[in-house]
Amino acid sequence: MVTSNTNQQDCHNTLARNTIVTSITTPQNKTLTINTQNHQDNTQHNSHHTYYTEIPESSTARNNPPPQSNIPRSFLYSDTVINEGLNACKRSIIGKIITDKHVHVNSIQNGLESIWGSPPGLKIQVLEGKLLQFFMTDIADQDRIIQRNPWIFRNSWLVVKPWDREVDYHTLDFDHVPIWIQLWGLPAHCKTKQMGESIGALLGNVEAAEFYEYPGKQIIIKIK
Repeated sequence: MVTSNTNQQDCHNTLARNTIVTSITTPQNKTLTINTQNHQDNTQHNSHHTYYTEIPESSTARNNPPPQSNIPRSFLYSDTVINEGLNACKRSIIGKIITDKHVHVNSIQNGLESIWGSPPGLKIQVLEGKLLQFFMTDIADQDRIIQRNPWIFRNSWLVVKPWDREVDYHTLDFDHVPIWIQLWGLPAHCKTKQMGESIGALLGNVEAAEFYEYPGKQIIIKIK
């Protein structure tokens, strides 16, 4: 029992004139009625009480239960149902533009057409915020763009990752990217890929080491 007391006379008068009833349904399919009133009878009770009274479920409620949805919460499907979508996504990449500026898809589309060499069928879909999905026709273009990751787009980083059905794009790491480092000033006899890999290992994991020839026959080593 929950007791509700009041010391103000105007509240006393209100309770004396009114009855407030609130009902809720309990898990046991019974109705729990909370009856707040000025109880005046021959029993020994205080004048201001709140009573909990369990009453049986009415026959109307029992004979007319609330409708239940027949829509399942989940279902199984085969890849044939989503074959078209799978094929499109297999020729797509996930990318994120690292910038504080607002992202305009039309502007990105026009800029990447030039930077990426106008890959056929290029379409851009915004996943959320600055996270984008790039669709294209040829897998060769997809591989080329991923291999040359990251990209610089209008003074901002564009980091791309391959699309993977088994990976939630929210979990992709766009905070770390491989970059090329140029090694200048090495003696001629030290300009080897092995030397580049050895120097690069001092900085982190080395993915590749290549020679790069500048105009004028100047040769340097790049490590990634």
